[in-house]
Amino acid sequence: MKRIIILFFIVSMMAGCSNVYSAEEGYRMAIINHGFPVPKNASELKPELCTTDIAKSAKYKLNDIGGEQGEPPAHYLEEITKWGWTELEDERKGNIHFYEKEGKVMSLIFKKNVFDVFEMSSEAK
Repeated sequence: MKRIIILFFIVSMMAGCSNVYSAEEGYRMAIINHGFPVPKNASELKPELCTTDIAKSAKYKLNDIGGEQGEPPAHYLEEITKWGWTELEDERKGNIHFYEKEGKVMSLIFKKNVFDVFEMSSEAK
């Protein structure tokens, strides 16, 4: 009986420790481009396959990163700009955002609890 209570306690603690987007947590370098920020508490997932348009890809899980409709947090988009990236607003398509810096183009796709970061290939420009 004691083991069951301990197991229940551990499982309930783990369920309450899921990562949620918070601007206060800060940011770190993306695994595919060290000059591009991602929220520090985002967990890496298996990325999408690359195509002729995508040179590198990364997928992250972070609860509430994309809101109900997949809209990104304004603070995160501001942080990307602070890191020197310029949004290519003419290229934006719904929840897909494009940023450029020093000849590199990055793309972000937001869903409710997951977001993808793509480094676009030079052929896609």
